[in-house]
Order: sequence, then C-alpha cells, then structure tokens
Amino acid sequence: MQEKNILKLFGLSLTIKIAIAVLTIVLVNAGLFNNGDDHLLWGNLSWQHICEIYFNSDSGWYKVIAENGYAHVPLSESNNWSAPNLHFAFFPLFPMCIRTIMEISDMGFYSAAFCLNIIVLYPLVRYFYLFILHHGIESKHAFRGVVLFLLFPFSMHIYFIYTEALFFTLVLACFFFIAKKQWIKFAITAALLTLTRPNGLILMIPFLLFMIETNGGFKWSNIKTFLRQPFLYSLVAMPLAFFVWMYVQQAITGNWMASAAAQSGWKKHWMFPLLALFRNGFWQEQLASIYSIIIMLVAIYYYKKWAPSINAFVWIIILLPLSAGSVISMTRYLSMLFPYYLHAAASQWMNRYYKTIMVLLIVLQFVVLKLWIEDNSLMY
Repeated sequence: MQEKNILKLFGLSLTIKIAIAVLTIVLVNAGLFNNGDDHLLWGNLSWQHICEIYFNSDSGWYKVIAENGYAHVPLSESNNWSAPNLHFAFFPLFPMCIRTIMEISDMGFYSAAFCLNIIVLYPLVRYFYLFILHHGIESKHAFRGVVLFLLFPFSMHIYFIYTEALFFTLVLACFFFIAKKQWIKFAITAALLTLTRPNGLILMIPFLLFMIETNGGFKWSNIKTFLRQPFLYSLVAMPLAFFVWMYVQQAITGNWMASAAAQSGWKKHWMFPLLALFRNGFWQEQLASIYSIIIMLVAIYYYKKWAPSINAFVWIIILLPLSAGSVISMTRYLSMLFPYYLHAAASQWMNRYYKTIMVLLIVLQFVVLKLWIEDNSLMY
C-alpha cells in the first residue's frame, strides 16, 4: 500500500511538471501569458525551448557553474557581474549534479536539469509520505498532505531549475533517517545537504534536537552516556562537508568564505529580521511581507504544540533569509516548512473540504505560473 501511494504521488508530481510546460505553451500562444519572446510560439518550439520554461533568475547561475565549474568561468560571463566570484554564493551540489548528468549523457544544461528534477521528485515524495506516516497519521491523510504540498502554489518552485526540490528532499531524508536511527545514511545525507544551500549547516541545530528527542531526551546526570551516543558523531559530517567547501573556495579565490563575500552582489547585509518586512513599496514585496507574517503567526500559535526541533527548524527557515534584509524569494523559502503540511494532513478541515481546497490550489497555480513566465519577482 505504501509503495503504491508513493508511486501515485510521484505520478502526480510528474503530471504537474509536464502540465506546467503544456499550459505555458498553450496560454502563451493564446496570448494570456507574455514571456517577452516568441520562442514558445507553435512554429518555433523545440525541446530546449520547452526545458527553458523551467529556467529563470537564479537558474542562470547554476547554468554558469554547471557548464564551467567554479574556477573557469569565461570573461564573457563574468564581465557583467557587479563583483568578482559572485557565483560562489551558489553552493555546489545542485549544479555539479547537473554537470554529472551532462557529462554522462552528453546532454545540454537544460535537458540535464530537466532529468535531474525528475530523478529528485521520487525521493522527495517518498520521504515526505513516509515521514508523515512516522508521525502516526493515517495513510489516506498522509497521502493528502503530500498532495497539498505538490499543489500548493509556491511549491511550484520544486519543478523549476532551482535547488528547492533537492534541498527539501535532503531535509526530509535527514529527519526520516534520524527517526529511524540510521546514522550512516543520515551522515551522508546531511553532508550533501550542507553542500546544497547556505543555510544547510545551521540545520545542525534542529537535527541535534530531533536526535535528542528521538533518543529519550537529555539529562545532565547522564552526560557521559549521552556523549557516547553514535548520533552525535554522525552530525560531524556537516561541518566536515562545509570545511571541504571552504577549502575549495580558498583554493580558487584565496578567500575561505568567498560564498559569504559574494552576498554583497545582491546588496544583502545583516539586520534584525523583522526590519526586512515592508521595506520597499513594490506590491510583490508587500505581499511577500504579509505572507511571511502569516507564516510567523501560525508558528507562534503552534509554538507550545511543536517539539523544540520543529520550532528550531521553522524559525531558522523563516528568520535566516529575513536577516539578510530582503523578503525577495521568501515565498519559495517558506514552502519548505513541512510541519505545516503535517498539521494539515491530520486536520479535520483538510479532510472535510479536501476537494474544494485542491480546486482552489489548482486555480492559484495558474496565477503563480503566469508570474513565473512573466519573470515577476514574487516567483524569484
């Protein structure tokens, strides 16, 4: 039953991914979407043009890295950058996975990225579904919880050439392996997570808390026994992986923290997270600020009901990007908050109004797809 549901969820994710391309092409040709180019018109379509539908904004940086590596970016690419080595702001696992597929299959970047996304979608739905089941939620409701995520408008980023699908898969796998006390698998997955996005390393905090919760809690009187627990040593994989990445940065640029220095290219600087809200008058940033506040209010409401590990995870995902002084991309960052979907899966209102909710989400997906195709900052 579990495997059958997982395959159904995977099939749904593939259906949504294909529907994104089909609907985009149909609606562009009908004049309802404006992508500023004519390469999606019926007479000009090619496989690459279809794959380019999933390409936008940060995808360009992954293309540069996948095609050239970090050390050999041509001047034709970097001459227009506001500062050198800006590509180091983007961590290596995702573009290197695309590069590997390119070299093995002789595909171009767009086709390789398309294939990687399909490969990643299966473990994403698998670990999400199994992790919900681990919390004692009925199979039917667990299935609906994953469907809610797959159809949630801002979750659409998992189908694009972004790190969202890979990052979320690794996060879910880490929590799942902790729950199952599979420490070697956790160590490998956690190391890969650290190499996926800048906030990967700081997720050591919720992982450690979840390990403690899973292993009966912590008492100072048992400190010696606690320090001999194998799960503590599996966590070491995360700083080790980060050190390797730092070494690569130093070897290429002479700067151990070139990835941090690269943030200046986006004029990001630390500030108190709440001060990032409503800083600019653009409607996209106002809406992203409102959305962020709603997410925070829900987190405050559930604060006493959530375990410390879940609270730590949720607030890291919310506050860390805001502390860089911008609400841009908050819509996609916040779509990774799996505890919200766990609650939805178990809630009575979700199961009572399930069909209505799904129809509403599908309608909203049309809206965010239009924003994506038209390069609106709300979908960066």
